[in-house]
Amino acid sequence: MTEGPPGSDRPRQPIRSYVLRGGRITRAQRRALDELMPQWGLPFTPGPLDLDAAFGRYRPRVLEIGYGDGATLIEFARMRPDTDFLGVEVHPPGIGHCLLAIEAGGLTNIRLIAHDAVEVLEKQLTADSLDEVLLYFPDPWPKKRHHTRNATTSGGSCNRHSPPSLPTA
Repeated sequence: MTEGPPGSDRPRQPIRSYVLRGGRITRAQRRALDELMPQWGLPFTPGPLDLDAAFGRYRPRVLEIGYGDGATLIEFARMRPDTDFLGVEVHPPGIGHCLLAIEAGGLTNIRLIAHDAVEVLEKQLTADSLDEVLLYFPDPWPKKRHHTRNATTSGGSCNRHSPPSLPTA
């Protein structure tokens, strides 16, 4: 938490880059979260993440932010087995669905983090740890009041982690 407005004694809540939607989770998705997340998931910690240790190798690295049910992440991992993929998502049913697809596909080049992507970018990933950042529809209906939540704005978390050759907002 951060300091509240001047003259206020209550702390200000941190700005989130997402809205956590409610939703139904299936038994299979719950099983995946309970049994598969320890194998394919990486816990959020406020320190740098050792991706070489997490994947057990050094390869080009791709981060997908907000992968939903993981369809694109899974397809890319299948098509590019010599590349490591890191997915960040907060929606438990989507995470469970993606874990089931990882298991069904026998994929070994994907790791998932169930946490706010802005915090992951700011606290776990260094600027040189990624080769690509995938972020689809980062702000489909931009509004001035949402500027602080947008990770692609000037100085946003994605811009600090994008390789120099990639275009950024």
